[in-house]
Amino acid sequence: MNCEKITYLIEKGQLKDLKLSEKLRIKLHTYMCKCCSNYSNDSKVLHTLLQSLNKEIPDEQLTQAEKDEIKQAIKSMQ
Repeated sequence: MNCEKITYLIEKGQLKDLKLSEKLRIKLHTYMCKCCSNYSNDSKVLHTLLQSLNKEIPDEQLTQAEKDEIKQAIKSMQ
C-alpha cells in the first residue's frame, strides 16, 4: 500500500473501528515508513486535542445580534 492509502486508513481509524486487515496494513507500513509513522502519531495527538477542545466549547447558537455584529465586522473589512 502507498502512503496516501495508509494516511486515509489512519484518519478512518480515528473515526471508527478498522478491520483487522486494515490495522495490520497500517502497522506494517508505519514500521517501514518513518513519515507515515510520524503522521500517525501526529494524527492521534491532533484528534485528542480537537476532542478536548470540542468539550470546552458550549453547544450554543449565536443570537441574531451577534450574527449581525459579525456580518458588520466582515463588511467593514472589505
